[in-house]
Amino acid sequence: SATALTRMTKEKMEKARESKMWEMCGGEIGRASAKTAFAAARRGDKAGAEVVDTYIRYLACGVTNIINIFQPEVLSIGGGVCNEGDYLLKPLLSIVESEQFTHERTVKTQVRIASLGNDAGIIGAAALGE
Repeated sequence: SATALTRMTKEKMEKARESKMWEMCGGEIGRASAKTAFAAARRGDKAGAEVVDTYIRYLACGVTNIINIFQPEVLSIGGGVCNEGDYLLKPLLSIVESEQFTHERTVKTQVRIASLGNDAGIIGAAALGE
């Protein structure tokens, strides 16, 4: 979740005072968000890259467990962090591919970013009210 990623980002910032994440937040840790670590990692910041790598590994663990338990045809992930696109999806899929029980099967779960992005939950809730 974005909250977990924001918390992870702030914890890393407290330990890495030289991180570009401080500059990106104007020196105020309260301004750090889920986007901060991804943006810093893209700019070559080691601390930001460590947060992103850890977050992707945690997310991959959850996605892999869902696939291994339910074996869905498609698994859509949503939320604001999905705006990171391939920067998130490529390493995520690499980990999931190697850890899912069905990695040797020809038919595998397709992991996709939700086409409605961060609005998927609200649109789904609205559709239930019709």
